Amino acid sequence: MKIAHLILNYYPSVGGTQILYKGISEKCVSIYKDEVEVLTVNSYYGSHSNQFKEIKKKQEVINGVLVKRFPFYTFHKPLFKLLAQLIFKFTKKSSSYILSYITGPWSPSLQYAISTTNADVISASPQGFLYMQYPLYRHKFKNPKPFVFQGAIHFAVDESVNVLSNKTLAAIKASEYYMANTTYEKNRLVALGVNPEMIVVAGTAVDVQQFANGDKTIFRNKFHLKDTDILIGYIGRLEKTKSIDILIDAFIKAHQKNNSLKLVIAGFETAYIKEIQQKVNSDTTNIHQHIFFKTNITEEEKVNLYHALDFFVLPSINESFGIVFLEAWSCKKPVIGVNIGAVASVISNNEDGLLVNPLDSDDLKNKMLQLASDKNLRNTLGNNGYHKTKEHYTWEAITKIYRDTYIAAIEKFNSKN
Repeated sequence: MKIAHLILNYYPSVGGTQILYKGISEKCVSIYKDEVEVLTVNSYYGSHSNQFKEIKKKQEVINGVLVKRFPFYTFHKPLFKLLAQLIFKFTKKSSSYILSYITGPWSPSLQYAISTTNADVISASPQGFLYMQYPLYRHKFKNPKPFVFQGAIHFAVDESVNVLSNKTLAAIKASEYYMANTTYEKNRLVALGVNPEMIVVAGTAVDVQQFANGDKTIFRNKFHLKDTDILIGYIGRLEKTKSIDILIDAFIKAHQKNNSLKLVIAGFETAYIKEIQQKVNSDTTNIHQHIFFKTNITEEEKVNLYHALDFFVLPSINESFGIVFLEAWSCKKPVIGVNIGAVASVISNNEDGLLVNPLDSDDLKNKMLQLASDKNLRNTLGNNGYHKTKEHYTWEAITKIYRDTYIAAIEKFNSKN
């Protein structure tokens, strides 16, 4: 089977969608001997980001997967943003057409590659980008393809907030299948009128073996920790949407109750790190002595850092799954997440992790103190998470679900045409 994976960014760019499609792509090649090409932009960051860091190689083969990277326009964005503001000022309505080009990526070369691919099926992610509208205009091409939509939708806690544009929702409905990360995501889409029979709940995966042999002493020694110190960790994208400020607030309060607590914040460096570092350095209690930052970590460093932790915290209220929970569980570490639909579909409260109220630093403080004071609870939650990951979230299992859906999408598309 020839498969085209169409995603915004790809390795060496990091993020949940990048990890998911890298894993599926490589397993389709190694296990099933499929031909897989990845069509993506030439940036480490999203096309909607104010930052741009170019990935130099336009085309390369990574572990058997052909990766093609395309440039995109950004010159139009200031003008289009001004137009969008003017239209809203005079009509009180947003222009979905203009907004879609602000989000982008506006890339004629990528568009041409999509329209001329010889793949048997296209699978694309995440929602909200121009190329995700392919099901709505594919009939214009000589050789349209079946389309599997992977939304990775970050539904808002407030269900009255609409996170999908009308075009995105129409594109989902026009696709052959939709891949949902959780049952919560599926239920929210069904409530919006999407046919439940076209939604496949797959989740994501992690290579448990990759995390098996980390060395906990490397970072604990680097941070000059004592055996009695409790190291709490956040590892992930350093973005405002991850609510890292809430974690810092909670940690400051918790440290006042237990001065053996330490915190490490790690991820790929962005402009946001300056904001959170300033928050830490401006605290009058000298909390900066107990908070460590680690940016641009390698895969080996990430594994060692997970092993150095006593437990992991993701305070974000903007998640479609949270692959970092699987990474922490692979190292037998307990996790704390926020009690929102997607995360609560992944973490079983008091079984393999703890759930906290959204944006509630006091609740997070209390849960961190609870885990810090109870080693047996940490061991129980971590081991339960480890077994859960090995049973449900391996690359072999998730890839089979995706690949079976691709086959079904081809059959479904051919039966209609």
